[in-house]
Amino acid sequence: MELIQVSNQILSDGTRYSGWGYNRDGEFIPNGCGKKFFAGYYIYGNFKHGFVDGPAIESHDMYMYTMQYKNDFGNGWGLCLNRGQLIEFGYYENNILKVNLSDFALWYFTKMRNASRDENMLSIYTFNSSHEVSELLIGYKPTSIEKGVGLVGMGFHFMADGSVWMGNTATRRFSGKLIHFNSNGTVDCGDFDNGELTKRMNLQEIINTYYGTHDFSENDIFACMLKKREPNSIREQFRNAKEIEVGRNYFQKISNTETPPVNITNQFSMEYTLTDVDFEGKGNFIPLGNGIDNGEKWIIGDTQIVTPHGVLKIDDAIFVEEGPLVGVKFSVSGILRMNDFKCSEGNEDDIQVSTFAVMRQPYNAWLWCYAFDEDDAPVANFCGTDLIDGLSNFIPFLKRKYLKK
Repeated sequence: MELIQVSNQILSDGTRYSGWGYNRDGEFIPNGCGKKFFAGYYIYGNFKHGFVDGPAIESHDMYMYTMQYKNDFGNGWGLCLNRGQLIEFGYYENNILKVNLSDFALWYFTKMRNASRDENMLSIYTFNSSHEVSELLIGYKPTSIEKGVGLVGMGFHFMADGSVWMGNTATRRFSGKLIHFNSNGTVDCGDFDNGELTKRMNLQEIINTYYGTHDFSENDIFACMLKKREPNSIREQFRNAKEIEVGRNYFQKISNTETPPVNITNQFSMEYTLTDVDFEGKGNFIPLGNGIDNGEKWIIGDTQIVTPHGVLKIDDAIFVEEGPLVGVKFSVSGILRMNDFKCSEGNEDDIQVSTFAVMRQPYNAWLWCYAFDEDDAPVANFCGTDLIDGLSNFIPFLKRKYLKK
C-alpha cells in the first residue's frame, strides 16, 4: 500500500478530498491526514481506509465539532464551538453528546479566549512515516522565546490514542497543571511531568491556580496583603463547577441517581410558544387567548414534534434559505387535532400532516410554522416565538444529523 498525497481528488461518493491516501482497484482511498469536502461543510483530520478515524474536526459555517472519531462517527471525547463559543464538551456516541461535562472545560476555554491572542486556533501534527494525525490542537501553540519572553501553549490537545489534554504547556511534552481526559473514560487532574501525574488536584484547586485566586483563612498573614476578591469576578462564574470523580468511567451511561434527560426521544429540540393559529392556512390568525399567559408550549425536536394536539414523527429535514426566509421543512407523519385548540369553536377537523415548516425572517421576533397535507396543500398556520436564539442554535444540530444521510 503506497501512500500518495492528492489535491481536490474526486472520490467515488462524489465528495472532494485533499490529503494522504492510496489507490485500490482504480479508486482513491483516504488514509492519513486529509480534508474531505461535503455539501456545506468539511471534515479535516485522520482517515483510515476511507473512514474518519481518530482526531478530526467537522466545520460548518457557524459551528465546528472536534471529536475522536471511529468509523465516520464521533465516539469519544469531543467539543462543539458555535460562533466561537464553547457550547458542548464531553463524551460523544455516534455523533451525539451522551455525557455533558462542559463544566470541566468551559472555565478553561473562557480563560483561553480572554488571552486575546490573534493566532490560528487549529494546528495538526502528523507522524512522519504513516502521515496519520498524532495530535490535533484547538488553541494556541507556544511561541519562541524572544528577549527572554515567550507565550505558553494553550488549548485542547486531541491525541491519536483517543485522549485529550487540556491546559497551558510550555512545550508539547505535557508538563504543568493539566487535565487529562483518558481514552478509557477516566479523568486525571493535577501536576504532570512529561505526561506522568505527579500530584493530583481537584478541579477547584486548578481553576484557582489558572485564575490567580486563592482562598486564605482569616489567620493567614498574607491575607491582609491581598485585595478582597470582587464578588462578580470571572472566577466566581466557575466556583460551583462540579468536581471530577477520580476513577469514574465517564463513558458509561448515567446512573439512576443522576437526573435523566427531560426528553429521551428528541436528542435536540427547541421550545416553541404558540400564540395564534390559522385553522385553514389562509392567513386568518386567531389568538389563543387575551392574556400574555395564554400561549401553549410545543417541543420541536430532531425526531418528533410534540404538541398538546398530537405528535408528529419526523422522517427527514430540508433546509431553506430563500431570500429573507430561513428555516427548515420537516417531512413528518401524524395527526393534529385542531378542535383541541381553546380558540376553536369545535368545527375543525383533524388534519393529517406530511410537511411541517418552521420559518423566520431575519430580525423578526415571530416564528412562523406551516402544516401541509400529503398533496402539499396548506392546512394550518401557526404564529409564536422561540426562546432566545432557539432556531439559530437548533438548525446547526439538525444539519449535522440530516445532511449526512
